[in-house]
Formats: sequence, structure tokens, C-alpha cells
Amino acid sequence: MRDRTALVVDDNADYRRLLSRTLEPAGFRIVEASSAEEGWVALETRVPDVAILDWNLPGASGVELARRIRGQPRYDAVVLVMLSVNSRPEEQVHGLREGQVNAYMTKPFSPAELLARVQTLLERRGRKA
Repeated sequence: MRDRTALVVDDNADYRRLLSRTLEPAGFRIVEASSAEEGWVALETRVPDVAILDWNLPGASGVELARRIRGQPRYDAVVLVMLSVNSRPEEQVHGLREGQVNAYMTKPFSPAELLARVQTLLERRGRKA
């Protein structure tokens, strides 16, 4: 039974597939979006347990989407993970502080590490992972 939902927002179909193949076996129902706007529409339909956002999205950035999510109390419990090709420490700090995300990972990333981070963050929020 898939009682947890992961929203995956990335304009790269290969990364969306990789994330789906990583999270589905761990019991996540996957909702995919290829832009910040599609991600926002998906959020309004169902509040996910975790949202994995690419920093560089068409239209609005992943950081802007994270701010929008954090601006709505309805989404306070959503774990936010930012993915980016940007690996400079100041950009990571920006993503964590300004985007109000729970974790930041650089691409390419280890699927096992991403899954472990998601599970740990959900456990800290009191949700069984």
C-alpha cells in the first residue's frame, strides 16, 4: 500500500524517472511535474509528504516554488528537498535559507543517499518512512 506521496518537480524526464524508480519501491506514490507551475497545481490537488524540487525549472525556479510552498500553512509538514547542478557552498546555503528547504543535494546524486535523507527527514517529522 502506498500511503506516502512524493511530488517530483524536474524538467528533465530522466531525473523524474530516476527519482520515481528510487522512491516507488520504498512505498511512495509518485506525482510528477515538469515545471514549478505544474508542481503547484499538483500540490493543490494533494498535499505530498515530500516534494523534490529541481533548482532550475522553466518559468519559476525551484527556490521560488519552495518559498511559495512555505508561504502556505497547509504545506508546513511537507519535507522539501532541493536538487541542483550548482555545487558551490554559497548556493547550497542560499537554497537552504532562502528556499526554506530541508535538504539540498547536488546532481548527479546517489539515489540511495537521497532515499535515506528523505526517510530520515520524514521520521524527524513524525511520519513513518
